[in-house]
Amino acid sequence: MLTRDFRLVWLGQVLSQGGTRLYQIALLWWLLEQMPPSSRGLAAGAFLVVGVLPSLTLVGYIGRVISRVPSRTVMLRAEAVAFLAASSLLLLGNPPVWSVYVVGLVLATCQAFFDPTLMKALPELVPAADVPRAVGYGSSTQPVANFAGAAFGAVLLASVGFQGAIAVNAATYLISVACLLLARFAPAPGAASGERGTWAFLGTLPGVKPVLLVFAGVNFFSTPTVLVLPLYTKSVLGAGAGALALLESAVWLGLIAGALLAPRIPVRGSVTSFGAVCVALFGVFLAVPGVVVSLPIYVVALALSGFCLGVCNVKFMTLFQQIVPAASKGRFFAALTAVLSFTYPVAFLSFGVFGDLLGAQVLVVAQGVGLLALGAVLARVREPVPV
Repeated sequence: MLTRDFRLVWLGQVLSQGGTRLYQIALLWWLLEQMPPSSRGLAAGAFLVVGVLPSLTLVGYIGRVISRVPSRTVMLRAEAVAFLAASSLLLLGNPPVWSVYVVGLVLATCQAFFDPTLMKALPELVPAADVPRAVGYGSSTQPVANFAGAAFGAVLLASVGFQGAIAVNAATYLISVACLLLARFAPAPGAASGERGTWAFLGTLPGVKPVLLVFAGVNFFSTPTVLVLPLYTKSVLGAGAGALALLESAVWLGLIAGALLAPRIPVRGSVTSFGAVCVALFGVFLAVPGVVVSLPIYVVALALSGFCLGVCNVKFMTLFQQIVPAASKGRFFAALTAVLSFTYPVAFLSFGVFGDLLGAQVLVVAQGVGLLALGAVLARVREPVPV
């Protein structure tokens, strides 16, 4: 059994990220309703770009902070600030569009501190033997939260409005704060010395850079799914918010299943070879709706694609927990978040613009082709080794 302290932190973060995702889904659907068809993709893409800027621009600072400041302190501050930011929108009544983007930037900054700190803190919350299982649950945090947000975001928007979605989001941050206050963290090792730049620091970990570059490419093609799904639902399926919630839920249910079952799935050969197969299958399933237009088939394909990605994520995060020295984990997971996210702005904006020009069906085919190519590249990459 995983420790009570880990379960508290995990539950709080699921609720916190679920509230954020609920807010994002509600906002994206609201934007699609407000904007003319010719600019929907660009407007949604711009909002999603705001969400990744902090992890890219503040990577060095984030790495230093989470390496030197106790994990619980970092996470408590992030959740408290997120609560204040979300609550500020309630005071505006009917908030203008610009204020929603500003709050989105603040929430993204809080998440940029919290996510790598959570991965760094896993050995502080569970015994060493339970770290692989904790990684599985930790990797499922975002998909569990995204599933909840996807399942209830559009429905909540229709029932209680955008203000209601904001209120629920703010409440989830308060619950997360309470969970963190109740959890106990074991003392962590001191931060590794040295002020190397992020890229130079990653160079001290043998074999890590090539893997991270491949997965940055994977994220370029896979992450815009959150943008493609509303466009596909509205323009190709001609369906409404209920269908969007179903499709979003399928992705995250697949990710949850993959993340939780990954520790039980054996790896034959290297982790990189195993991951290459997962990435290739991910691409195949993601491309299915570009060939066959069917809501039930799309649901199944998205669930299978999410499963492949969930398994792959856990296997590599477990590998990183094993090979990265304890004193370097803070910097590493901050750098990992930044490297994996640096393609997001280009991906969101380009997929948004091309979605307006070419249509959502072409986008999903492009996603699948790109992921198949990256799976082939990953198959030729050597597995990272301990320092």
